[in-house]
Amino acid sequence: MRGSQLLAGEFFTRETRRVARELIGKWLVSRIGGQLTAGVIVETEAYLPRGDSASHAASGRTPRNEAMFFEPGRAYVYAIHARFCFNVVTEAAEVGAAVLIRAIEPRVGLEVMRQRRSGRRSAIPSDRELCSGPAKLCEALGIDRRLDRHDLSLGKQLWIAESTASGSERVALRTTPRIGVTSAKELCLRYVWADHPAASGPKSWR
Repeated sequence: MRGSQLLAGEFFTRETRRVARELIGKWLVSRIGGQLTAGVIVETEAYLPRGDSASHAASGRTPRNEAMFFEPGRAYVYAIHARFCFNVVTEAAEVGAAVLIRAIEPRVGLEVMRQRRSGRRSAIPSDRELCSGPAKLCEALGIDRRLDRHDLSLGKQLWIAESTASGSERVALRTTPRIGVTSAKELCLRYVWADHPAASGPKSWR
């Protein structure tokens, strides 16, 4: 993480699919309760403002999805089965678009992540599975609804950064249909670091 540069709001103002693709390889960082945890994003999903019935914004603005209509670079955090999923808002205010962060490769604060992920080290087969899913990574990084609407550009509590170090990793990108949606499931809007062991879903989709 040394030498990393905070992603500014301009990065997120662009078309949602492009943001989702270019988030692969970036750092997702949290500092919650004084504990620093971070990892490299290896999987995302785009949720579009038009023609996407799987998007939470498809039926309009509600108290639950209001953050999706905020300015780009805000966090949209929603609850699912008593756990949480983290999205970053894209394009422009009032549009209703976001990118779901599905998985990261954990690199900083692994012991903290293990404790947050139930506190039972034996319950997690390997460290690469600490954050191999949207609810898993939220639990490991301490993300919950209190961070809904959070401004990621502040560089506090939760943010996304791009390493400026030399020799940046090369990412082989793969595009597939999204996972776990019942509507608009034919849309290929999932982006994954190909063959990365920390990605979610079947091995054939990594």
